[in-house]
Amino acid sequence: MDFEFFMPAQLIFGRGKAKCIGSYVKSIANRALIVTGKSSAKKAGYLDLVTKSLEKEGIDWALFDEVEPNPLTTTIDRGISLARKSKAEVIIGLGGGSAMDSAKCIAFGVKKEDSIANYFGTQPAGEVLPIVLITTTAGTGSEANNYAVMTNPETHVKKSLSSPDMFAKISIIDPELMLTVPKKVTASTGIDVFFHSMESYLSKRCQPISRPLSLEAMRLVVENLKGAYEHGDNIEYRERMAWANTIAGIAINLAGNCGIHGLGHPLSAYYNIAHGETLAAVSLAFLRFSIPEASDKLATIAEIFGVETKGLSKDEAAEKAIEALETFMESLALPTKISVFGVKEEDIDKLAQNAYENSIGNFKASPREITLDDARKIYRDSL
Repeated sequence: MDFEFFMPAQLIFGRGKAKCIGSYVKSIANRALIVTGKSSAKKAGYLDLVTKSLEKEGIDWALFDEVEPNPLTTTIDRGISLARKSKAEVIIGLGGGSAMDSAKCIAFGVKKEDSIANYFGTQPAGEVLPIVLITTTAGTGSEANNYAVMTNPETHVKKSLSSPDMFAKISIIDPELMLTVPKKVTASTGIDVFFHSMESYLSKRCQPISRPLSLEAMRLVVENLKGAYEHGDNIEYRERMAWANTIAGIAINLAGNCGIHGLGHPLSAYYNIAHGETLAAVSLAFLRFSIPEASDKLATIAEIFGVETKGLSKDEAAEKAIEALETFMESLALPTKISVFGVKEEDIDKLAQNAYENSIGNFKASPREITLDDARKIYRDSL
């Protein structure tokens, strides 16, 4: 059995840890660019918390607050320009996956001469500004991996960029920053955690270190996401979801995602739908397509959902897992069909071609490899 493990990020987990961001950054640099969204971190007071801590340590900072959901390459290019102009020595990502991924891309792009749109896929090691991440959602696991996802608005391609040097130097996971996340965002980001853990478990690249992380993350989501959704101010639920998010992020760094992410990305690129919602909408059809090669693992997932599988065949247990997931997502008001996004039958060829051309790695890593015709069928079954 062959596998590799590389995890250089320093993870700082715990309540109140974000207040110490200045002292952590001081060990790295004296000039920072803060990368965040347009409003959420400001409204919650987290931007003030960060800037005051930086100023206390004598660290100069500039602000790039233009990051949108499903961040665009054009937005990231503007952030790169500001990083150069402000002579930033460290890039701080403050927010959910979009802010953290944008921070990684900006840190990567500062030393490059062309648009970030030219850098999709896996890049070799190279000069990247130091990265510090502060996650405010239990969603993408970006704080624990070297992936960053962005969308080219001209080509409608949504793909990841990764490099060995795109791990954060320091990542702060403070559950107290997640207490104000709205219900809809809690559900969307939380189901992303579930799919990170499930896909890394189903993936052909699943390996001995990722497997127990994937299983534990799934268990934590099943047991705590509904509580975080219904009782957002409960720190215990938020803390356990934060931990699930981080270990699922490590799991996908080791084993990757598979077809659900590959099929979900074009929906975000064309319809600008929240990432987690696109995954939910294609997941059921993908899993039913995968049963012939994934029934054993899906039976295990059924047990995580509390399904009694004794006396069931593996295929029957797998179907029970899918039914349990559907019920779980419906309880979180998540979509289970892509038609709710406005997708029509005539859009399927465009979506399938986009997914196949840009997510072939995800398709090949799926328990049952997905062809172009298979992608069409899964989209059609998801309508």
